[in-house]
Order: sequence, then C-alpha cells, then structure tokens
Amino acid sequence: MEQRQATDDLRAIRQVMARTRQATKRYGGEIMIVWGVAWFLGFVGTHLFPALAHWIWIVVNGTGMILTVWLAAQASRRDGVRSGGAIWRLIAFWWLSLGVFDGLLVWLLGLDSGIELSLLIVLTIALGYVQFGLFTHWLISIGGLLLAASGVIGALLGVDYFNLVVGISGGIVLGGGGLLFKRLGNRQED
Repeated sequence: MEQRQATDDLRAIRQVMARTRQATKRYGGEIMIVWGVAWFLGFVGTHLFPALAHWIWIVVNGTGMILTVWLAAQASRRDGVRSGGAIWRLIAFWWLSLGVFDGLLVWLLGLDSGIELSLLIVLTIALGYVQFGLFTHWLISIGGLLLAASGVIGALLGVDYFNLVVGISGGIVLGGGGLLFKRLGNRQED
C-alpha cells in the first residue's frame, strides 16, 4: 500500500470516528435513556413476573428497537446531513453483529434459559458499550464496565437477586449515562 493511500484511508477512518463521536454526544443520550428504561423494565419485570419473562422481553426489546430507529431518523433529519443516516446504519450494524455473535454462542453452548444465558447477554452488551466507547467517548466504556460488574455481582448473589440487581443498576447506568450525554450534547450546542 502506498503512503498516500494509507494516509487517505486513515483520514477517512478519523472522519467516521469524529462523526460517530459527534452523533453520540448530540443524540446518543436519548437512545441510552430508552435502553436504560428498557433494561430496567425488562429485568425488574422478569424478577417480578418470571413466568412472563419471554413476553416482557419481546415487548421491551421491540419497543426499544422501534424507538431507537425513530430517534436515529429524527437525529439525521435534525442534522440535515445525508451522511448522518450512514453513521446510524454503522452503529446499528455494530449492535446487530454483537447480537448475531451472542445468538451463535447461545446456540453453540446450548443455553436456553437461566442465569448463564442472562449473564452472557449482559456481558455481551457490556462489551459492546466498552468497545463502542473506545471510538466515541470514554464514559460509554465506563458504563459498559459498570454493566459487566452489575452482571457479575448479580450472578454471585444468585438467581433470586440477579434480575433485580442487574435491572436497577443497569437502568441507572444507562439512563443516567443518557442524561449525562444529553447534558454534554446541549453544552456542545451552546
């Protein structure tokens, strides 16, 4: 590879990272709030109504995905930038890829329910936040580490408390992180 081509490629990567970082600061907070509420409702709902857990998660995840797509579309329109949609598609692909890998692990490990399945999902999501934060904002990585810690602590406390611990702590981490990002984004616009 020629030096000029390498320089151009690095410049393109930096531009994508900068646009992703800007989009995350300006609009990612709203999406994190959505998923903080979803996380709280899903896990606490599962704790309170374990027989309905499957349906709770279908409703919570479906609603979260619809709201995320809607918020991303609104963000692209507010920016008035054509490439904004491309950024959101990359972010969606990021999370979809993690979901596919998680699904493969669930299938290969033969997990169909229980704390092991829940912990795998929590840790995969936490890893996604840690990695995503490396390219956007370090606070997102910290949030991912806190999600992972809450999952491990919940697992150590056992099945009786896992969903409650993870639901409350994850809701606070994601929802609170979203509020913080909204505040950071508002400061940036001032």
